[in-house]
Amino acid sequence: MNALLEIRGLHAFYDQSHVLHGVDLEVRSGEIVSLLGRNGVGRSTMLKAIMGMLRSNGSVRLGGVELAGMKTFQVARQGMAYVPEERAIFPTLTVQQNLLLGQKESKPAALDEAWSLMPRLAERKHVAAGLLSGGEQQMLSLCRSLMGKPRLIMVDEPTEGLASEMVRAVAKHLLALRTQGLGVLLVEQKLSIALDISDRVLVMGHGRIVFAGTPAELRANPAVRQKWLEV
Repeated sequence: MNALLEIRGLHAFYDQSHVLHGVDLEVRSGEIVSLLGRNGVGRSTMLKAIMGMLRSNGSVRLGGVELAGMKTFQVARQGMAYVPEERAIFPTLTVQQNLLLGQKESKPAALDEAWSLMPRLAERKHVAAGLLSGGEQQMLSLCRSLMGKPRLIMVDEPTEGLASEMVRAVAKHLLALRTQGLGVLLVEQKLSIALDISDRVLVMGHGRIVFAGTPAELRANPAVRQKWLEV
């Protein structure tokens, strides 16, 4: 099967700091790929570089279309969604208003789909987003990105700081996206969650991919876990 997202030789920079060093990766439709590694190895940088938010070079193709050199809004219009670690909701707007900001086309059915996917948000549609719990805000950020009808969604640390119940809820929703045929590129610090829901895992170290394989292969490789993941 052809890759939905195909990255070749990606380098990225923060000012004069060279963070990514020639990264290659692929994500297929209906596949969850988790990007693992210690803090500071370049995982979040990778997502921002793909979205055109950083100075970078290399090839980033989505559905065969070259995204490198596009502005962030142009990348989004090609079908790429990005859920940042900081969630970036609008706290004074209601849940429903936040969702409508992410809408690609004005269709009432899009909101109905959102409420169906996340009934918890439907119950609080008229509540200011800033009054939601951390887990509800994470779900709102995720759901808003889906309003644009993306083909691939990149999610940065969605379970950070969440209670175990909300962690399970977020994992469930990511699995639901896979069954809908979306590609998912996930940056996740919780190894157990990533191994449970991913089809493939990539481990980053020093701005490069140092391991690529299935969750079972990573579980069977203590040397990689000890060198690149464990504290």
